[in-house]
Parts: sequence; C-alpha cells; structure tokens
Amino acid sequence: MTKLTKKDLIEQYKTEIRDAEYLSHEAFTDGRYETVKKIGTMYIKEKMDYGFHIFFIHEPSDSNKLAGINGVVSEMYYDLRNRNYWIKRNMKEVKFSARNVDSIFPYKGNSRKEIFDKLSTDANKGLYESAFKALGKLGEEKVFMYGRFLHRLITGHSYYELLYKAGIELKSEMRIVNRKGTSPREVLGLSKTQWKLYTKYGCSQEFLSYKDDNMADNKAIGYLAYIEKLEEEYGLDKTKQFINREFSFIYGSSSYRSALQVAKRYNLPDKKFIRYIYFECDVSQGIGVETAISEYEDYIRMTTEMGYERFDRYPKHLRTSHDIASRNYKVKLDAKELEQWRDALESNKSYISSVGDYMIFPPETPEDLVKEGNVLGHCVGSYVNKVRKGISTILFLREKTDVDCPLVTIEVRDNRIVQARGKMNYPPTSNQKLAVDKFAKKFRLVV
Repeated sequence: MTKLTKKDLIEQYKTEIRDAEYLSHEAFTDGRYETVKKIGTMYIKEKMDYGFHIFFIHEPSDSNKLAGINGVVSEMYYDLRNRNYWIKRNMKEVKFSARNVDSIFPYKGNSRKEIFDKLSTDANKGLYESAFKALGKLGEEKVFMYGRFLHRLITGHSYYELLYKAGIELKSEMRIVNRKGTSPREVLGLSKTQWKLYTKYGCSQEFLSYKDDNMADNKAIGYLAYIEKLEEEYGLDKTKQFINREFSFIYGSSSYRSALQVAKRYNLPDKKFIRYIYFECDVSQGIGVETAISEYEDYIRMTTEMGYERFDRYPKHLRTSHDIASRNYKVKLDAKELEQWRDALESNKSYISSVGDYMIFPPETPEDLVKEGNVLGHCVGSYVNKVRKGISTILFLREKTDVDCPLVTIEVRDNRIVQARGKMNYPPTSNQKLAVDKFAKKFRLVV
C-alpha cells in the first residue's frame, strides 16, 4: 500500500471539505485593476452564538504566497465565550495574527455584509458588523481590515460581545474599566445602582463611572422613579431633561438653573417642586422647564426680599405672579447698602469694554438697573440686591453711537455668562451675540 505524501493528504482533506455540504461563499477580486478572478472559497463548518469554525481553500496561485502554487487550505476556530481561537494552514497550526486572519478573509467591502450574515446566528446578528466598524481601524490606521477586527475582538476586546448582546453600543468615548469582566456591568465598572441608571434611564456611563457616590446614586434612582410616575400621570417624557438639568446638582457639581437647587435654597419640598416645575407649568401654563425655573427663581427671590410672609409658592399663573412681584419690587437702599453698591460698581468697572460697534459697561446707579428692565420689559430691575451683594454682575450692551438706548442685558455669575437678554427676554441678534462671545473670550468667561 502506497503511503500518501503530505501533498496528497492535503488534497484529500480539501476534497473532504468540499464534499461535506458546508455553507460556502466564494471570494473574487474586485476587478478594478484586473480581470475578475476567483481567489478561493470559504466553507462554514459551524456557526455559534459566540463564534464560528470555518475553512478557506485558496485557488492555486504563482504570485500569491499565501495562496500557494497548490492552493492552501486554512482552518480557523473562533470562540469568544471561552477565548479559544486558532488557525491552521495546510493542517499545521500557525500564529493567530491579523495577517493570517486576513488570508482567510480576502473580501472587499461589497461582500462584507453577506459574509457576516452567513457567519451569524439569530442571537449575535449584527455583532460582527458593529465590531468591524469599531475595531477594524483604530487611531491613524486608514483602512478597515478583517484581520484587525477579528484579532482585536478576541485578544483584547472580547468584552465587546458582552456589551453588544446587552444592547450597548460601543462608542469611542466609552470608558472600559475591566476588560476581563464577566458581565457588561463589570466591564464598564458600574455599581448595581449605576447599572440601573445607565441601562434603564440612559444616564451617561462616562458621568457615572467618574462619580463614586453611592448616596447620590440612590438619590438619583429615587428621583427618576418619581419622574416615571409623573410621566404616566401627565403623559409627558421628562426623564432625559431631568437628568441633563438636575444630575450635576445631585452629584455635587456646579449646576445652572436646577429645580432641586432652587428647592434647597428656598426650603421647598423637592418632589412637590419637581411636579410643579417639570409637569404642572408645562401642562397647565405652557411654560418650558428652563423658563419655569428662571421665572420662579426671580419670583420667589423678589417676594422673599420684599418680606412677604404669605404668598403663593406654587402659583397657577406663574408669569402673571412674577410680573406683579416685579412691578411691586421697590429699590430701597439705605446709606450702608448704597455704599455696598458703589463698592460693587468699582469692581464691576473692570468689565468695561469696547467690542466692535458696541460698548459693554455696568449700571452706575440702582435706578439705571430699574430703567433697563422697564425699557426692555424684563425683571433685571429686581437684581439690585444681587448686584449690591456681589452675587451677580449686571452689564449693559449698547451701540457706541447711542449708549443711552438699552439693547441687551448680560448677567455674569461665578465666571459664567448665565444670561444675555434683549427686549422682552428675546435672545440677542447674531451681531450682538458675536459681541457677547468676544467679550466672554476676553475675560475667560464660560457662556
């Protein structure tokens, strides 16, 4: 009996593969620079929810070393779940490298989807396409490659399968804390409460993973559960808006126009105030959250400073109540308070600027502030005491050719331009906004 040579064994192996009735896919050149020709055929022995087992038989080639003059047969086993992976060429195991993986996938972009569909099961459909886009090209790399993404996916980014199957899209800004984690929560470095905030409520993983505050996490969950109940009651979606506006305050960061911050400042029941600002003002009064917080904060500040002991803390007509309080708010500064105003003015004069066709400067007297509010139809006249105490700096933007005519009122607080309002609280024109931006850049203020 004649002993088979290695070449004979390999040819016999190819025949067995071809005759096994595996699902197959033929690979061709793209034909842009040469006549279209067949490169080889992929045979899928097994596809799993977490990987695949395939063969690729190259067509013989005199020029392609990876194909070989007799046509190399490659075998690849790829098991993401158990981190088991290998490649054999002509029945001999070789290094599992990006180059060797690429030799089994000599496909152009137009056939990629078909290949991924054939390798996928119902449970992992879309995984390979998503991973290819995320890992096929990184950093300065210019070309997406099969070898890169399959090699990276199982060697350094196998956590990606866990995230994908949990319905989590891998993004460039995502923070991977534990690459060897056995669950998506462990991979992202989130506590059980943070995982609920992330998956159920859509909170930012980047934000949560940098905020190691269990007490704040529990508070956040409590508030969001309350928001859910109110959403059912009122038929409104407010969760995302609440997260974007209130979480900075909940987690102790700087916040701007937070309902919870106002509630704490004026000793209001937080949940009752949330209901009022986020839902009642919207449904009953047609007022958005930002406007509601702004007008309410002015309203309660004015009534409190005027010494009102009894006033409606949840007015059914917020705008009307705000306007009445504004009209009733009187500027009465005694000698000591007037001296404080002058001291604040000397400090605020540092902001005097010439910006293009405009001048920006602070009011000289409290009466200037009241006049600004009356002419432009907003409540800046009620800010006298905030200016006097140094809580806020109010500045006027006016044309150089007519500095006595009010145009835009600017509020600076904590190195931020928190407001820039024109007549009837309308936003500045494009030219006025450009001037405000240039002014902010000059003084390094956040807009």
